Amino acid sequence: MNFDNLLFRINFEITAVVADRDFASQVERMLEADLAKSRLMAPGVCDRRPWWFRFAVKLARLTAPVQ
Repeated sequence: MNFDNLLFRINFEITAVVADRDFASQVERMLEADLAKSRLMAPGVCDRRPWWFRFAVKLARLTAPVQ
């Protein structure tokens, strides 16, 4: 659960408590696999992307409920 401005104004999240070790293990493996595929990005990397990519990112931000 995130305690931030968005949570208190527009709640698009749901919190669940799951007491199932098998399910928790599956989620842990899924997250570890996602992290293994990720890479650290240095500051400014996105600034060197093509103009259309930067435009698309800014356009996508318009769909965010609160910035």
